[in-house]
Amino acid sequence: MEKIIFLGSRTHVFDSAIKMGVTFKHIFALKGSLLESSLISRGIQHKSFDMAQKKEVLDFLYESNFEVLVSNGCPIVFPVDKFHPSQILVNIHPTYLPFLQGKTPLNGVFYNDYKFYGATMHFIDATIDTGNVIYQHKEEITPDIDLGLLYFLAFELEGFVFRKGWEVLKAHRFNYNGERQQGKADYFNRTKEKQQVDFKLMGNKELMRKVKSSGSASQGCYAKLNDRDYRIFEVEEIVHPALLQRFGTSLAGEILLAYDKKLLVKSKDGILKLKVFQEEV
Repeated sequence: MEKIIFLGSRTHVFDSAIKMGVTFKHIFALKGSLLESSLISRGIQHKSFDMAQKKEVLDFLYESNFEVLVSNGCPIVFPVDKFHPSQILVNIHPTYLPFLQGKTPLNGVFYNDYKFYGATMHFIDATIDTGNVIYQHKEEITPDIDLGLLYFLAFELEGFVFRKGWEVLKAHRFNYNGERQQGKADYFNRTKEKQQVDFKLMGNKELMRKVKSSGSASQGCYAKLNDRDYRIFEVEEIVHPALLQRFGTSLAGEILLAYDKKLLVKSKDGILKLKVFQEEV
């Protein structure tokens, strides 16, 4: 294959391809992405784009005689019916499909309480993240994995999955239909609604799950405490008997104690320690 195009925002798949000797005829990098920064710093010729230029990018692709299009972290939905049947379109997605299809799926690993994470290389079809699998791999989630580590692990796994998937395609001389996705599909996108938490209505388990699902420095969950707005990044359940007894009759949603840049807050069924948070101005 000589006419290969790359579109995306992440680096691991691109770097894996380069190490394998894959040559891209055209490279499109999402503006403001890690991929764009990496390409600029390495002096690699590319075209930066944003979603306002979606039509321009698609028009270029329609007129191109590419053989393979590789998408990774690209927000453009490709109308596959407008491409020639001989053209191969593949995507590398940071979950073990069909679980957690969508634009921001990694938050869903914790939000939906999955016990594994993964990555999938698949053919692009008419709907989002539903195409036949070329190669995929999954790993167990352990208690020490937070959202930041999950991003690192899943994106790194994308590079591995691409390498294995590309080997599969080459072994079949790029004449391969893949395997149907196995399992009950679900779809996850992070929304402000999913990032809202209410200590008056929610118990510890639900609060911890939601906070962990948005627990990176650029995200967080939103709550109102004592008529003030907070963004919460990390919490811990209080299990110490004396504290539970001391504040057992307090009202849900009440700030019980402020100390050492932390807060104890009463939930519907217990007490949570807010370990990392900020008051919104």
